[in-house]
Amino acid sequence: MGTGSNCSYFNGTSVEQRVKSLGYSVMDDASGNYFGKQLIRDYYFNHMPQHLKVSLAEKYNMDSDFIKYNLYKQPNPNAYLASFAEFMFLNKDSEYIVNVIKVGIRLFAKNMIMQYKDVLQAVPVHFAGSIAFFSQDEIKEVAKELDFTVGNFERRPIEGLVNYHSKQLSK
Repeated sequence: MGTGSNCSYFNGTSVEQRVKSLGYSVMDDASGNYFGKQLIRDYYFNHMPQHLKVSLAEKYNMDSDFIKYNLYKQPNPNAYLASFAEFMFLNKDSEYIVNVIKVGIRLFAKNMIMQYKDVLQAVPVHFAGSIAFFSQDEIKEVAKELDFTVGNFERRPIEGLVNYHSKQLSK
């Protein structure tokens, strides 16, 4: 879960991919990109508690021209937006922040995980990436709501791949 996220199912023989991702600008629900966009929108639409608006403005340059410059004139606007995710996880004591996280996870689950509802009762859903790792509690709550079982969380999936391939090479 995160920028470039997808959801697939290994049926024992092959990997099933039921949704083709169209990339971060359209389909990255619950990614750093998604959450950064939500925080900026809520800041400007005044949907964010005042104390968090103040904290956000202290940590990030919230000047509209600066934000537009980073979104439309600089490379990798998704990475710029994802940089706001840290703020979210540092402020998870806020009901507002927890709600933003759960809304994003519900969207991800509805649009990606529920594509596999025919097999969800038989297998757990595993998650990879920092966003998922730091959202474990919220993912587990959404899983209960939507009736799927949560499996493992892997913060840095590359580490597991390196370990696996290192073992294979040493055989």
